Amino acid sequence: MSRLKKEICAALDSIYWHKQKRKDADNCFITCSGKTDGAGAQIQAVLSTILFANELGIKYVHTPFENISYPFYSKKIKSNIDDDKSYASKWESFTNLGFNELAVGQIKSNNLDIINVSHPREVKKTKNTLFVITDCHKFADRNPGLYPKLVPQIQYKYAQSSEKPDLYFDPSKINVAIHIRRGEISKKEDPKRYTSNHFVLNIIKRISAVFNNLKKEPVLHIFSQGETKEFLDIHSDRVILHLKECPFVAFHHMVSADVLVMAKSSFSYSAALFSKGTIIYLPFWHKPLPNWIVVNKNGSFDKKNFKNRLEHII
Repeated sequence: MSRLKKEICAALDSIYWHKQKRKDADNCFITCSGKTDGAGAQIQAVLSTILFANELGIKYVHTPFENISYPFYSKKIKSNIDDDKSYASKWESFTNLGFNELAVGQIKSNNLDIINVSHPREVKKTKNTLFVITDCHKFADRNPGLYPKLVPQIQYKYAQSSEKPDLYFDPSKINVAIHIRRGEISKKEDPKRYTSNHFVLNIIKRISAVFNNLKKEPVLHIFSQGETKEFLDIHSDRVILHLKECPFVAFHHMVSADVLVMAKSSFSYSAALFSKGTIIYLPFWHKPLPNWIVVNKNGSFDKKNFKNRLEHII
């Protein structure tokens, strides 16, 4: 699809959603269900659906995670998980996205029409209807500026869960988490999502320069699925590698970091939405929130903005 056609479709969708927002409809619900991919993708799908529901003025109802694929490097995560259902259930309790939400099972007995849709534009404010969708990215990616209103709500959900691992961050330091996709993401197989070590080093140098100006030393934590030999040019006394770590531990540390450098990944995108830290965003198809610091093609970013954020943290 050409750029002009995409812009026209986006404009038409916006007009449609605006008209739907003004309508009234009793017992109109939406839920997110049907995905079988990784944890980050499924968390982001739910968050996009909550965002869409809030903006359209219909009621989000929660369908618990049912089938989340394991990280490619491990079919058995060392956290007392025996099967796919247990793994999905652990992510459910870990993220706590159903907190303060109606469960889909609570409304299905209300003689509702259940309609499966593939795009948010197919959702119409209709009485006594439950819409089932796999995600609302088409809405969220066109309206990322709406997320800040939702973020405190989802951060509160996450904070209410007791399923969090202990943090190994040094609280006396400024902890920077850097997510780098490796493993199934390679330059040859997936060049659009691959980020080279050289590019990451450029970001690290710029981050370090700002810290040096503030006379503050950060601790840089790299979270990745790769092998140690892949990061020899990055690893140093100030850079700690966390490779093939338990995904729950990695996710929680990315959420809890003072600064999170995202990968082109739903895993770190979802962590960024839960985070109260400073977010440095690498452009990909899911769009940034207005308060995220965007990296350009050569690895540079607004250092003045970043410095102001750090001064507030310090």
